Amino acid sequence: MNEHTTKEKQETKVTLLQKVSYLFDKKQKKQIIGLAVLILIGGMLETMGVSMLLPVVQAIMDPEKIMENEIVGRLADFLQIQTSRQLIILMLGSLIGLYVVKNAYLLFLTYVQNTFVTRNRNRMISRVMREFLNRPYEEYLGADIPTVFRLTDSDIPNAFQLILVMIQMVTEIVVAGSLCVVLVVVSPAMCLFILFIFLGMTLMITKVLKPRLNAIGHRNQQIQSRIAKWRIQSIYGLKDVKVLHREEFFVRNYYESGAIGADVARNYAVFNNLPRLLIETIFMSSMLLFIMLYMLRGGNVSVLIPQLSAFAVAAIRVMPGTNRINTYLSEIAYSQPCLDYLYENLTANMKQDVNGSVTGLTGEHKVRVTDNGLQDKIVLDHITYAYPNTEKNIFTDAHMEVRKGQSVGIMGPSGAGKSTIVDILLGLLQVQSGTITCDGVNIFDHYEEWLSKIGYIPQSIYLIDESIRDNIAFGIDADKIDDRRIWEVLEEAQLKEFVEELPDGLDTTIGDRGVRISGGQRQRLGIARALYHNPEILVFDEATSALDGDTEQAVMDAINSFHGRKTMVIIAHRLNTIAKCDVIYKVESEKITETSLLEYDR
Repeated sequence: MNEHTTKEKQETKVTLLQKVSYLFDKKQKKQIIGLAVLILIGGMLETMGVSMLLPVVQAIMDPEKIMENEIVGRLADFLQIQTSRQLIILMLGSLIGLYVVKNAYLLFLTYVQNTFVTRNRNRMISRVMREFLNRPYEEYLGADIPTVFRLTDSDIPNAFQLILVMIQMVTEIVVAGSLCVVLVVVSPAMCLFILFIFLGMTLMITKVLKPRLNAIGHRNQQIQSRIAKWRIQSIYGLKDVKVLHREEFFVRNYYESGAIGADVARNYAVFNNLPRLLIETIFMSSMLLFIMLYMLRGGNVSVLIPQLSAFAVAAIRVMPGTNRINTYLSEIAYSQPCLDYLYENLTANMKQDVNGSVTGLTGEHKVRVTDNGLQDKIVLDHITYAYPNTEKNIFTDAHMEVRKGQSVGIMGPSGAGKSTIVDILLGLLQVQSGTITCDGVNIFDHYEEWLSKIGYIPQSIYLIDESIRDNIAFGIDADKIDDRRIWEVLEEAQLKEFVEELPDGLDTTIGDRGVRISGGQRQRLGIARALYHNPEILVFDEATSALDGDTEQAVMDAINSFHGRKTMVIIAHRLNTIAKCDVIYKVESEKITETSLLEYDR
């Protein structure tokens, strides 16, 4: 993920609403329009709820006067109401009904709003994960993993929280605007007073608080990445941490980063609550000061009672609404860095439906080479490769062939490029020149089929904290796992007897990264995983280099049992590992040359 904006996006100033709009497709934008209509209806109901309180209060305070109103009189005649008491009871009953309907509708509106935001938030997180997993492998080599975690765990949720806040703010603006219309009719002076306070606070937030909240939001992003980094490093390196007795170092750094995060959260809470407290202070102080000055001038307070009643009723709804609008403005300012970062890193692929193809390959690329599998040979044909952002080539015009049914060993000094051959063979790295072909056809012309032919066993097997069954059938849904095939590959990997002796058998959990089983058992479990799909080609990337002599020999016995039955490519650090290979290549000085153990040993 790129922390900086692209050049194209730097050239044009993009508004907050344009960034939000960019997150959604046409269907979602139509849903937003529908949501806006529902919000407008909710605002009208809120306004009716407050507006109806005014005549009810007046009727209760002066029952006889209300009956003198011409409109009320006609209504009473139509409904055959003869006394003010009957009218007040009807008005109270109607008001109860209105509030029941209004609040039921507002609850429904809350459900619709949150459904839209939470579901689309989940879709966006899933799309980002899909896009990240579909990126070229080379982009992972320098990836900032804690920042990727922050994007999915923090930035996207915060960006969609901002969208929810914007929706809620629109609701409050509709209600506050409608109530201001009511107040203009009742008391223009008081309406102007409320408007003055609201505009003053909004100006303060946009000019004074927003820059500070933006800065706090940026700081929060940085510290969340750092907290994630210390957590990942300490947990993934737990064994080294404990052996070197570095627990205090990692705990201290995690604590110190967390302490900065706590201060950031505190500062945000203070600034976020500041507008609400200021509005309440100014609002109530000014109101009471107005009454006090009116009395000092000898005014009759009873004259103010109708206006004060209307003002108080409206204030019950307007002042909290004004508070919320200003609070929402603060939240938007704080969360905007998350939206900015998401916008800067959003691609067209992330906006596609999450149920689409995870490979990103279109039908025209899925060319089937043959229905009979590997027929002749695999060729790394005069390849040249250098890692991104480096000038030194790992290979220059290097050539290697792997014929069907052969066991091919690859030797060479550390850093010469042995493991790079594996990554190129798997199609994870894109060569600058040359091709990788299977039976004369470029592997990228049928990449999915090519991957289905390969079983890959690395030096360090990635195991999850699940059952043996789940680790072998890695990434397959539980209801689709073939237990018969599981037992077959366990036998081929010479691990069947070990699993049969376990109390829970295939259901035995092996701990995070397989901490509950030995190194040799982990490697054989990796072999069983690679065999599950019955691949034609097995690739061993120094799969035994981390094992002791006896354990390595046991694993090599399992590997050698495939000799002649599978096409194998074996990257090895020790000569005895490839002693039984049919062909041996040496990797050195940017070349791949055929050799023998006798020549290499010289």
